[in-house]
Amino acid sequence: MAGTADSDPVGEQRAGSQPGPQPGATAPGATEPGAPGPRADRPPGRPGDRPSGRPVDPGLAGRVPRQAGPTDSGPRMGPAAPSAPLEPPPAEPDPGSAGPTRRRALSAGLVGTVARGVGELLITLGLVVALFLVYQLWVTDLVQARSQSRLHDRLATAWSTPARPATPAEPPPATRPDPAPGEGFAMLRIPRFGADYAPVIVEGVDEDHLRKGPGHYPGTAMPGEIGNFVVSGHRTTYGKPFNRLDELRAGDPIVVEVADRYYVYRTRRSEVVDPHRLDVVAPVPEQPGREPTSAVLTMTTCHPEYSAKSRLIVFAELDKTMMKTAGGRPPFEPGES
Repeated sequence: MAGTADSDPVGEQRAGSQPGPQPGATAPGATEPGAPGPRADRPPGRPGDRPSGRPVDPGLAGRVPRQAGPTDSGPRMGPAAPSAPLEPPPAEPDPGSAGPTRRRALSAGLVGTVARGVGELLITLGLVVALFLVYQLWVTDLVQARSQSRLHDRLATAWSTPARPATPAEPPPATRPDPAPGEGFAMLRIPRFGADYAPVIVEGVDEDHLRKGPGHYPGTAMPGEIGNFVVSGHRTTYGKPFNRLDELRAGDPIVVEVADRYYVYRTRRSEVVDPHRLDVVAPVPEQPGREPTSAVLTMTTCHPEYSAKSRLIVFAELDKTMMKTAGGRPPFEPGES
């Protein structure tokens, strides 16, 4: 370039020793006719520019041009910035190292779930037990009260025949009852238990029969007959007719009322026995195979209360028979002995 050569003495010496341009040759830095000139949009000094005739400054050798930033107004040359060390990617969590913490969290969650389940189960069981107790202690009493009311009405209708005008010296032979299973045929009165105590005795001791009231043990004697008249009843459910059986004392009257007479038994003793003992229902209690010679009454119920572990047995013996009279009343007042 002409400006550069004029101010460089070395360039003058070199120019003087070099032959001049040949005819038709293109001068350095000149543009051939029709050839494209240098790009006006590329700033000087950027990589890719065609080298000029200006010598390279030795001090710039080895330097890397810095990339233009937002505040750069042009190309700047400077030492290459040291590259920042690359951070390694985050390591995957080691199952072994996080295992104890995770296991503790899972264990705590499992314990909480199990505890909630057990709590809900206990609440449900408590409600079921409460409903069962309500049914056993109150609903069953209502069921038997209705059954007893119907049985009383039926007996009153059956016993509505006129009573004998007077009590003869010797009562006439009694008509032996022949009730169907579950049918009422007699009434039990115990003065010690009050005037309102008068449950109807039904035939049979199956569960369905005992839900109605005290039941006569099939195959044993009937009221007033020679032999053992056995009656069983509930102590804590279905009206609990034998709930106070343990209050009876020796000599207390137990009255069995039938259509035309009263059979008055006297309490002799009570005993608690194993529930599997059957000799207490024999014709002579506790003496199987012996021929009976007297009329006795045996009453049985569960013992203790709310349990069927044992049986409470009350033994009584027939004391007298009293015929019913017109407008008559039971032979004993409440509490009378």
